[in-house]
Amino acid sequence: MNDTPRPELLPAPEVPDLPDDRHRELKDAFMQTITEVRPQPARRRWPMIAVPVAAATMAIALITVVAVNRATDRGPEETVAAPIVAIDPGNAKEARAMFDRLALAAGARPATSVGSGQFVYVRSKVAWLVFAEPFDSSDGSQSAGEDPQKLDKVHSREIWLPATAGSKGLIRERGETFGLEGARTNSSYAEMPTEPGALLRKIYAETKGQGDDPDDVAFDYIGEALRESILPPSLAAALYRTAAEIPGVVLVKDSVDAAGRHGVAVGRTDTLGERTEWIFDPQSYEYLGERSYLVRDTKVGKAGMLTATTAVLERAVVNKPGAEPQ
Repeated sequence: MNDTPRPELLPAPEVPDLPDDRHRELKDAFMQTITEVRPQPARRRWPMIAVPVAAATMAIALITVVAVNRATDRGPEETVAAPIVAIDPGNAKEARAMFDRLALAAGARPATSVGSGQFVYVRSKVAWLVFAEPFDSSDGSQSAGEDPQKLDKVHSREIWLPATAGSKGLIRERGETFGLEGARTNSSYAEMPTEPGALLRKIYAETKGQGDDPDDVAFDYIGEALRESILPPSLAAALYRTAAEIPGVVLVKDSVDAAGRHGVAVGRTDTLGERTEWIFDPQSYEYLGERSYLVRDTKVGKAGMLTATTAVLERAVVNKPGAEPQ
C-alpha cells in the first residue's frame, strides 16, 4: 500500500451533476462512459487511466475511468514534455504463458464483497497527453494550435463507483470534484460469462461497430474492466485468458507505472500505432497500472512518445461517495 498522503476530502454534497447531453454521450461512447464533463473552450485532455490516444481518436472511452475535460488551460507548471521511452519489441510466443500465470494468480485471490448500495473506491496516480484544439480524430493528427506533445504531470485521482444502479458516484482530481452518473456499475461484471470463449464472443458482440478494428476495441474493453473496479476472482481470471486470444498481444519484460514501479507487462499495439501495456508485479502478479506510447512516428508524435501512464495505489469498498477507506 502506498503511504502517500491523500488530499483532504471535501464533503460530497453540492457536487455539479453531468449535463444531459453528456449523459446521452454515455450511451453512444464505448461501455457507457462519460466523455466530457463540461464545455472546454481551449484544450482537451484525453485520459487513460486512461484512454490511450488511439482509443480516444476512435471515440472509445473508459468504462469506469472518466474522460474529463477541464474548463481551464493547463499551465506550464502542470505539464511536462512527453517523455520518450524505450520500445521493447515484445514477445508474442511468451504472452500466452504470462496470461496463464495472471489468470491463476487472479483466480486464487479471495473475493471482495461489494454490497448493494456500497461504492468501489480506487486511488491512483495518473497522467496523459494534453491536446490543443482542434483535434482531427480521423487520423490522430493535430490540425492546428500549439504543440500537442505535452503530458500532464503525474497527479492524484480518486473515484467512487456505485456497486449497483441507482446511486451517483464521485471523481476527485486536481482539486476538483465531479458527480458521476451513467457509468457501468461494478455489479454488472457479475453477469459476464467466465468461460473464455463465451466471454470473448460477448465482448465482440457488445463492441460491434465501435472503432475501426474489433480487436483493438476488445483489448480496450478488457483493460477497462481491470482498471477501476473490484472483480470476482473467477471473472478476473477469465478476462486474462480471454485477452490471450486477441491477436497481437505480446509479453514486455519490463514496464514502469506512474508511481515508478517496475513490473512485467502484457501489451498490444493498435492500428494507429499506439501500444497499451498492462503492468503487473513480477512476483505476485497484482495489477499495478498501465502505460501507453507510440511505437512508430505518427502525426501525434514520435516513436516512443509516452501518451499515458497510471498506477493504482489502493482499492477498497466504502459505504458512501467521498468516504475514505478505513
